[in-house]
Amino acid sequence: MKKYCFTCGKRLPLIMYHRDISTYKIKYHMGKVVECRRCVYKRMKKDKGIMQRIEGKFTFVPMSRIEIIKYVLKR
Repeated sequence: MKKYCFTCGKRLPLIMYHRDISTYKIKYHMGKVVECRRCVYKRMKKDKGIMQRIEGKFTFVPMSRIEIIKYVLKR
């Protein structure tokens, strides 16, 4: 199965997307996030970190290049 990335617009296999762990899910997204791993990596590299929901609040988490690569490859 394949789906379209919201950011780059390319149709990629589901393996190229992280699992969606949020409580509110849309069936159309097939249990995956809307942005592919490649786009996530580019955004994290540019921002030098990621916005994450921690205890219900969005917080910026700074990451090194190695941490970014580990994050993109996990899940």
